[in-house]
Amino acid sequence: MSAISQQSFVEQHAPTWTRFEETLSEIEKDRTALPAEVFPEQYREICNHLSIAKHRGYSTGVTTPLNRLVERGHTLLYGARVSRQDVILDYITAGFARQIRAEWKLLLLSTAFFVIPALAMFFWLTTEPDWTYHVLGSRQMVSMEAMYEQPTSMRVDRESDSDVLMFGYYIRNNTGIGLRTFASGLVFGIGSLFVIAFNGIFMGAVAAHLHNAELSQNLWPFIIGHGSFELTAIVLAGMTGFKLGFAPIWPGRLSRMDALRKSARDNVGLVAGFAAMFIIAAFIEAFWSSSTASDATKYTVGTFLWLFVIAYFVFAGRDFSTSTTPEPAAPEITEITDPTDNQQVQA
Repeated sequence: MSAISQQSFVEQHAPTWTRFEETLSEIEKDRTALPAEVFPEQYREICNHLSIAKHRGYSTGVTTPLNRLVERGHTLLYGARVSRQDVILDYITAGFARQIRAEWKLLLLSTAFFVIPALAMFFWLTTEPDWTYHVLGSRQMVSMEAMYEQPTSMRVDRESDSDVLMFGYYIRNNTGIGLRTFASGLVFGIGSLFVIAFNGIFMGAVAAHLHNAELSQNLWPFIIGHGSFELTAIVLAGMTGFKLGFAPIWPGRLSRMDALRKSARDNVGLVAGFAAMFIIAAFIEAFWSSSTASDATKYTVGTFLWLFVIAYFVFAGRDFSTSTTPEPAAPEITEITDPTDNQQVQA
């Protein structure tokens, strides 16, 4: 069998996948009748490509989107009824995590642009504290000291209406950060990386200043709970913004405008996902992080939340069946003709 690289395979068939996805979207949106003259043929071709990709051991970045196309085509072709609620629930429980894993390289890039500046700023200012004035400014330093001058476990409980007000404030503040991070990606994708790095620098500087002021013991119990969702969402917002802004620069076989439109459609779920994470973080921050629970309890709950977030993105939506088990939504294919080879591939 002649060898063909994954990149060549994707470049050769990407226009076909895009056309089929557009057909699916039109049918799902308008609920029009299936174009019987072309749809079954398109569907069989996508099934063929999925089986070839699995046979050659291509990465999940290729097989997962193809499998989703097959599932959607199978649903429409065989008349299965899927409610909007089912679609949303499936994306929350599996699709969002799968989409993030498919972009793991961008995720690592975005994480590095956040973590490295934060750590660098923290270690620099803890050894050179005089520079904190130039990074944060005296007003910001005084504000941070006042905010963390005593542990939350010693504070007087706020009224419930104050918690609700703070919940609204945190939603506005957190989602504002996320949307600015995402929207700045329109500047060729680079803007998102700069915004992420800026957030990392700021948070590293605040942590260093509170450490130097011997107040860090009040900081970590407060942020460990909501930080799992908030900090992860910031990284995801930057990753999504970079992905959107970079699409017209490297459009592949699509025009730059088509590449931008396709990237925008693909990113809708990611935007909704990190926005939901910001809202969850705001809820935890308003009703738990600022509560009078003991530091030990907050560390325990915060550790659990971090493990939950990590486990979700690592395991949610994975197919743990063996490679010999067929995908449940795809039709059985016993023999596949590879258009790039002169012989047949046995599935």
